[in-house]
Amino acid sequence: MPRTRRVRGRSAVAEGAARRRDLHAQDRTAPHWALDYARRLADRHPPQHRILIQTSMSPTGYFHVGNFRDTVCAHLVHRALTRMGRRSAILLSFDDYDPVRESQAARDPELAGHGGRPLAAHRERATRICRAYVAELRAAGILPAGADADGRMPPGGAWETHYQYERYRAGVYRELQRRYQRDAGRLAGLLGRADGRDLFAVYCLQCGRGTTEIHRLDAASARYHCRSCGARLTVTGPERVKPSWALDWTLRVAHEGIDCEPAGQDHCSAGSTMDRTRPVYDGYLGLAQPVIVPYGLVRGGRGTGKISGSSGDGPYVRDLLAVHPAPMVLWLYAHRNCLADLRIGFGADVFFGAYDAFDRFLRAVPGDGRARVLWELLSDEDPAARAALPRMRTVVGALYAHGGDPEAALAHLTRRHDGCDRGLLAERVAHAGAWLATHGAARYGGAAGPAAAPGRAVDVLIEQLRAHTGPGAPRAERTVAEFREIYRALFGTERGPRLDTLVDALGPRAVTDALAAYRENGERPLRARVFAPAGQPAPPRPVSVSVSVREEVAVRAG
Repeated sequence: MPRTRRVRGRSAVAEGAARRRDLHAQDRTAPHWALDYARRLADRHPPQHRILIQTSMSPTGYFHVGNFRDTVCAHLVHRALTRMGRRSAILLSFDDYDPVRESQAARDPELAGHGGRPLAAHRERATRICRAYVAELRAAGILPAGADADGRMPPGGAWETHYQYERYRAGVYRELQRRYQRDAGRLAGLLGRADGRDLFAVYCLQCGRGTTEIHRLDAASARYHCRSCGARLTVTGPERVKPSWALDWTLRVAHEGIDCEPAGQDHCSAGSTMDRTRPVYDGYLGLAQPVIVPYGLVRGGRGTGKISGSSGDGPYVRDLLAVHPAPMVLWLYAHRNCLADLRIGFGADVFFGAYDAFDRFLRAVPGDGRARVLWELLSDEDPAARAALPRMRTVVGALYAHGGDPEAALAHLTRRHDGCDRGLLAERVAHAGAWLATHGAARYGGAAGPAAAPGRAVDVLIEQLRAHTGPGAPRAERTVAEFREIYRALFGTERGPRLDTLVDALGPRAVTDALAAYRENGERPLRARVFAPAGQPAPPRPVSVSVSVREEVAVRAG
């Protein structure tokens, strides 16, 4: 018998490993990973079936760029199904019936005293968090225009938003909950638990907390003891009984008819929800487990840790939308395989590199089949207008050279890039300004160093500018060291806007005078224009950009 148990144990381990391999399997020949999952769903369901894709999350804090990956995956599969001519919808589920963790209640003054209670018990906070995410989804082009501030639309369409606190308290799941409570022992066996009562918690009738121990459970009632207030009471009806997440998920899948759900890879590992619940579908509900879209971690610009909402420091979708257009925000998530980890950052290298890669992608769309498929998943726009825009480095340089004045920078760029869509160009200028005033402020234009004797590069450029006619800066072979010398003289930094942009924006005479002022008196009049002290106008015109704009605009100029 011991030997038989070992063989069975190895067999169970092998079966589990095979299930997880199947969960992470992909058809890499598909033009995009979303089309692979869409094809699986289309093959599983008849043509008239509306395929429902759930994206769900708990409003423990404001939803960050890691949570957003879940919704983007759902959105892309939905778009892929639409592209295939199949009817589908997204269900956004806010899990606000989950309890507030005691550690979070101790850390967050707004949640003081709410530990163990449903997240929605602090109604104002939960509403604020969920509405903020709904607004971000609308700005990103994911939420349909007809949805209200809470994300609600008439049922049966392409979008639904559910708030689980409302649904549980209204008894929406009553019949299935009664069945689950009746069969708690059987479900425990399927999930590898010893006692079915441990699969449920009661929100106490007296104090509202879920810190309860269930002594008796049947289909109609639950007798419990509350460890917080000491109450020993019986609830009749399932409205205050909260199933564990494994049961909660399967219950909602069965009730709503959910066909697909994205899930982070930590939820798809050995012993995770997606791994352990398959016997509930196979052996209890008689349903196929939904098609799972596993996705990798979202990491910050630096370090190895994943972005987590528990620390409350984002970054958030609104931070991305402040410095990127909506199609580019979706592209940041969609251009990599969903199984791969994703890094989101706002530093100069990441910011400019992302824009350069996005612009290359836009230019490739007409002639590259995979690029064209990806763009169709991202947007209904014609990509040609965006592909014609100047590089973000050029836009930031123009904005910096014009003292942060967006109108002056836009006029300059319009002259230099005739034929660009002015609205899209203005949008790119606005995103450049937002980045300069926030994420770009950490490095760009640090404190002006002491005046040092200028080198030959400054003298040569002064003479060239005095004789120069025509657009841009006079052409010359300048080394990196010579560029640094010129920027130190002008701004006290080692980098700055392109010399072409600077000369066009200010004129050869102004740049010449600034270099001469540094050479003769150690003064930097252009720095005063760009980096005026807060609240003070910069001569000869006010600077509209933040005083702490300090990010590197261009490694080289000219």
